[in-house]
Amino acid sequence: MSRWSMLSAPTLIVVVVYSTLLAVPMVAQTVLRFEQKLDFDEPEAWAMKHTAALATMTGLAVAPKLDQWEIRLAVEGSSVPTLSEDERRVGFGGVKVEDLNRTSVFGRVRLQLGLPAGFSATLGYVPPVEINGIEPDLISLAVERALIDKDSWRLGLRLFGQTGSVTGDFTCDRTTVAAGADRARNPFGCEEPSKDEISLDSWGIGLGVTFRAGSSGKLWPYLSASISQLDAEFQVGARYSGLIDRTLLITEGSLFAMTAGLNYQASTKIALGAELFYAPLDVIRPPSQSTQGDDLVNVRALLSYRLR
Repeated sequence: MSRWSMLSAPTLIVVVVYSTLLAVPMVAQTVLRFEQKLDFDEPEAWAMKHTAALATMTGLAVAPKLDQWEIRLAVEGSSVPTLSEDERRVGFGGVKVEDLNRTSVFGRVRLQLGLPAGFSATLGYVPPVEINGIEPDLISLAVERALIDKDSWRLGLRLFGQTGSVTGDFTCDRTTVAAGADRARNPFGCEEPSKDEISLDSWGIGLGVTFRAGSSGKLWPYLSASISQLDAEFQVGARYSGLIDRTLLITEGSLFAMTAGLNYQASTKIALGAELFYAPLDVIRPPSQSTQGDDLVNVRALLSYRLR
């Protein structure tokens, strides 16, 4: 089976129209307005769930023991793995290479609040600060509580959700546009940096267990697992080869994740956390018809300070 026969109908139409426009002089620009539902293992869907997994706000702890109305301010940072050219070949159903390697780090601020009955809540925010053409704007909320709380170990339940968007020039990045008529560096004839937007809405549930290491009670290694429902959209906003592309790509599915980490209570006010995050991400890349795993593994860290 050829690569082209693997493409969905709307994607194939875009490719055919694009190829035709290369041979026919343009009088007026053609506007593409497709709405396309993607299977969760298609290349474009993989790019969206990869972004969602990177942005998932984990606990970086298991049911932290906060006093009632205790407030903590925290800063989170995580690594962003570099994607290979094959992994970035996600446009047009796995034909076009997209510029997805924009940053090597991802950050978030958190506000934690101790609630009655042993509950705690965490509000997370990724502010709209542009980095290399990409601007996130994400807000997250989590509520958690210990189901079992012993002196030496705890089992915690966590409910969490996130909403927001990431905007940027994914389809036609600035470097490609600057190449002008050079078809080797600008194969799709991008005319200006695109204004694309990924919208992410998710909610989920997680369980974690943590153990006291040593007699001081300052070190707490932990393991956790979670599952979440993701609803994602990619709104194209690009001009290339005489086309105005306003295609809307939609996908939904479940994301599973696991973490292994360590918390350290440095003082009554300062706490540190670090973890290894893993999310299995399946994808079918044409011309293959077999599912492969292009999973996400990254490192995350947290510094929190007790305000009251």
